[in-house]
Amino acid sequence: MDQNTTAVVRLIEATELSGRDDLIAQAKRAFLDYLAALLAARREPAVENLRQMTDEGRASDRARLYGFASHYLDFDDAQANIAGHFSTVLYSVLLAVARPDDAVCDFLAAYIAGAELEGLLGARINPEHRRQGWHSTGTVGTLGAAAAIMRLRRLTGERAAEVLSLAGTQSAGMAFEAGSDGKPLHAGFAAEHAVTAFHLVEAGMNARTNLFDDVTGWLAVFTDGQRCLDVVRMQQEWLQPGQILEPGLWMKRHMYCSAAICAADGAEELYRQGLRMADVRSITVHFPPGADRALRYTRPQTGREGQFSVEFIIWQILQHGRIEDAYFRQSTVPQAFLEALPKFRRAYDVPAMQLSERAVPLTAETVDGRHWQVDVREPQGSPARPLTIAQQKEKLEMAVGSLSAGHIIDTIGNWPDGEIGPCLDWIKGEMFP
Repeated sequence: MDQNTTAVVRLIEATELSGRDDLIAQAKRAFLDYLAALLAARREPAVENLRQMTDEGRASDRARLYGFASHYLDFDDAQANIAGHFSTVLYSVLLAVARPDDAVCDFLAAYIAGAELEGLLGARINPEHRRQGWHSTGTVGTLGAAAAIMRLRRLTGERAAEVLSLAGTQSAGMAFEAGSDGKPLHAGFAAEHAVTAFHLVEAGMNARTNLFDDVTGWLAVFTDGQRCLDVVRMQQEWLQPGQILEPGLWMKRHMYCSAAICAADGAEELYRQGLRMADVRSITVHFPPGADRALRYTRPQTGREGQFSVEFIIWQILQHGRIEDAYFRQSTVPQAFLEALPKFRRAYDVPAMQLSERAVPLTAETVDGRHWQVDVREPQGSPARPLTIAQQKEKLEMAVGSLSAGHIIDTIGNWPDGEIGPCLDWIKGEMFP
């Protein structure tokens, strides 16, 4: 095992939560958000189709289904360093491999270890990784999932490195799949591949343990040899304070790409000020260079494509005063939206920013010659303005109803005490009715 990989394995092994109530509280909030995203999608036709191909008794199959379902509606959390989604992969893989007698504190520590690896790797390869067309939920997420399994199952040394290696060699996911079932499958595949890697090593398969070697390792491959692992920096930054705290998690109130959250909150502010779509002559969405890469559809034709269209999201708000999530499930977008499209344009005149920063100002002109502008930098759901408990409860109630939501919140409120078994049983019952 090379020096870099040895250091990473030891950091994962040593991840503990004693005295870290801040990390525990955030991991619990992330799990509530994950459950809302997972269970809101459990009756979707595509999820049902995948369930029919899923062997409930196989951990790798469960991981694939949970990952696909929890990312299917694009309702799950996101994080700036990886420019992708943490919890959909990490909690899916942990629910798949956890044993009923696993302690909740170990379950949460495993999530945090996986998130830490993903975030620090993401900061090393982005924004270039995203600009090259990779979907880091599938690429970086596979390694994070393997790290989570390592920590939960207390794997050490060479065996741990082999699991990481076999997971890393399966890293994949291309961002052009946005707007199709391929994108949520990236989350499912990442979770499935990590479980498969774990089972293969358990069965005696071996793998090279130089995963983070400077010359031929994972980082070198994905950056064409331009980046390598800075071990000293990683050791200094590990859990200082923690990737789920800083830069933190973005959580959503609606089912669209988080790259549009600033623009959506800006549109809501313009609507409150009196701007209406019918009065708009032109509206410009201002981005830093490349910041709209995930919002790849300027002329979406379906609701699924509309989840990745800032134009469709702004139109909904200025047309109706709110986001209508039902639009994202429709096979075609409304004709009124298509007729309004000529009013929209994108500009790339905002200075480049750090990964943790976002800015998508809006400017508009109305038919009466008035000019409007807004620049929301800390929208609701951002790390600086997290969803309130009431908003998280509302999101969960939308997925499972008020009675079940209350039970879930009460149960998780008692964490990190206890074992994970009751939670595993309940989720299986919901996902495999």
